Amino acid sequence: MNTNSLRTGFLAVCSLLFTLPVFPGNGAPRGEVLSNDPDSMECLMNISVYREFYKIDLYKDAIDPWRQVFNECPSSSERMYVEGANMYKKFIEEAPEGPEKQALIDTLMMIYDRRVQYFGGEGNVLGRKARDLLAYRNNDIDQVHQGYQMLKRSIELDQKETSDAVLILFISASISLNKAGKIDDGQAIGDYFTVTSLLDQMSGNSSRWDKARATIDENALKSGILTCESLNNYYEPIFDQNRADKTFLEKVIAFYSSTGCDRADLYVQASEKLYEIEPGPESAHNLAILFIAKNDFQKAAGYLKEAVRGENVEPGKKAEWHYELAVVSNANGNYCEAIGSAREAIGLKG
Repeated sequence: MNTNSLRTGFLAVCSLLFTLPVFPGNGAPRGEVLSNDPDSMECLMNISVYREFYKIDLYKDAIDPWRQVFNECPSSSERMYVEGANMYKKFIEEAPEGPEKQALIDTLMMIYDRRVQYFGGEGNVLGRKARDLLAYRNNDIDQVHQGYQMLKRSIELDQKETSDAVLILFISASISLNKAGKIDDGQAIGDYFTVTSLLDQMSGNSSRWDKARATIDENALKSGILTCESLNNYYEPIFDQNRADKTFLEKVIAFYSSTGCDRADLYVQASEKLYEIEPGPESAHNLAILFIAKNDFQKAAGYLKEAVRGENVEPGKKAEWHYELAVVSNANGNYCEAIGSAREAIGLKG
């Protein structure tokens, strides 16, 4: 049977079916209105007509009855918006560049807006809307900015429920806007921290979150937004008010370390503040090595002394630390301390 015969036969059957009375509880899809009102009957017929065509990918035949449902009974079914978006995306992909294609994209955006209006779910729908907008208009920086704002709002609303695709796309949009001069380095790096903070809460739950984190980190590093200067610009204004916050200090240290900025003054300050909150021989030794690299041997000696006084340190490791203390003490001109530390190292080596 050819397509035209199929269409004609199907429409005839629908016309017959919808001359019959409709009763509640007949298994209509959730959210659809059942009534003997002529308008509702027409809506139900259009829903059935477009869906039958939709099922067999005859979108050009499905679209007219779908439009009737969209315009006349917009609260009939959320599924109608999902299927409408799918059809319009197909039309957009097939349309040549020009005004017609742009009009189809505008209609797709309207479908998402109307879905939120009648069925809520703003965070999820905004994420989907932004993904399509950026897929079809990524060459227009103003449209990229609009999509970025949608993604930002989607993340604010959905938090840990945000999809990995939305998080990745948000960072990509942020990087593009930063390169175009639409947002500054501070905003771009703030976006990165927002996303990675969410991913830190979700990592380990699924490998896809680890993959998303790897993709986002790679994009951020390639973009050049994670520079020592940009980290300083972001963290310096907020450091003093958060200097007693252990989680904040750990993040500062982690970000500076991962970007090779572990000689920056702010990294040093964060490391010392974290040591005050949570002292220990390993962290004392790490600080000593940091100050050795900065040629501050006085501070290095102080932290090495803290390290070697630590309990439950393996003897071989403690011997190495005593040897380092001997070298640093010698550099400081404290020759007696240097000799004493060297003897301790020899004694521990046995």
